[in-house]
Amino acid sequence: MKKLYPFFLFITVGVFAQPGSLCTDPIVIATLPYSTTDNTANYGDNYDPPTATSIACGAGTAGNYYLGGNDVVYSYTASANGTITIQIPSALAWTGLFVFTNCTDIGSPPYACNCSSAAGNRTINDMAVTAGQTYYIVISSWPSPQTIAYTLNVTQTNLQSNQVAQPKSLALYPNPVRTELFLETNTAIKNVSIISVNGQRLSALLQDNNSINVEGLSAGFYILEMTTEEGLTLYKNFIKATN
Repeated sequence: MKKLYPFFLFITVGVFAQPGSLCTDPIVIATLPYSTTDNTANYGDNYDPPTATSIACGAGTAGNYYLGGNDVVYSYTASANGTITIQIPSALAWTGLFVFTNCTDIGSPPYACNCSSAAGNRTINDMAVTAGQTYYIVISSWPSPQTIAYTLNVTQTNLQSNQVAQPKSLALYPNPVRTELFLETNTAIKNVSIISVNGQRLSALLQDNNSINVEGLSAGFYILEMTTEEGLTLYKNFIKATN
């Protein structure tokens, strides 16, 4: 009798970092005010800048120690010049709140920050923002406690009206949509992208007839980000229906 030998199939499953784990794929803050509650345990420890080179944050110079725990990264692109306030209310001890204007700056002196070994609010008040500039908000901690639960609030305190007038007509249809999403506006749109509910930015192509093929999207809520020829950034919500 022929012997039968067991056959084992080994499958290597790739682990993909979710938005927010890396600065190159942050959680996008599309509109203000913004509020979310989460835990850095969901994003991993991807940034550990050398602590030998100290950076100032708050009253001390041990800023890089506050990047030693798990990290989560958000991004906000200012739609106009002005100021915003960023806060982690009732933060745990050893929590760090940082803002950088470039991903490569993480570990270097930040654009703004608030760190403390004591529990309490971490607040960056009236931070100046420039229209079109992207700001990367990083939440982390010392290696102990390593992970922290947090609430992040971002509010506008003073955003000047953009020099470019808002379009008189801006609509998406059909909404909900199954296959083709049409954009109706009296303003020339240069680029579009789609932002998912978890902040992931997806590529999109605006056709000559002002339509976008969304057939490949999963059913759910999305934000369409549009950049005009004059440099104004606009946002509209839409719902992708089941095909």
